[in-house]
Amino acid sequence: MSKLRDNQVIIQFAPNIAGEHQAKAMLQFEKWLRQITGQEIEVFKEVMGDDSKLRVMMTPEERMRL
Repeated sequence: MSKLRDNQVIIQFAPNIAGEHQAKAMLQFEKWLRQITGQEIEVFKEVMGDDSKLRVMMTPEERMRL
């Protein structure tokens, strides 16, 4: 994990939490943090590698066709 900058929060979600719910939660969390701290807090989702075993086994050409 990279070093956090000032006023930055990075979170991660379990795979079973839908993207739309993640986005709503992140926005609400950011708003709440800004309210309680008075600072311009930014909330980001941790970038995770592709954990699909099928995709990992594909050639670059096969992935481009997706």
